[in-house]
Amino acid sequence: MNASAMTPAAPPVRRVAPPTTPYRPSTVGERVFDVRSGRWAAFMGWQHGRAYLRPLAGGVEWDTEARWLTDTEQ
Repeated sequence: MNASAMTPAAPPVRRVAPPTTPYRPSTVGERVFDVRSGRWAAFMGWQHGRAYLRPLAGGVEWDTEARWLTDTEQ
């Protein structure tokens, strides 16, 4: 496998506005959309006010502020 085929641990940041109505997941494994990265993810939990997410197909977790989460793609 070459390095260009690997997904980065932290998704790239897009220049977009946060959703007007953020979504606050409560169930581990729940599917959410991270507007800032533009990726669907599985919600893993909350820590210090940040949501921890994991790619749906598995992989390295990343965290984001709650204001960037929604349950619909943007």
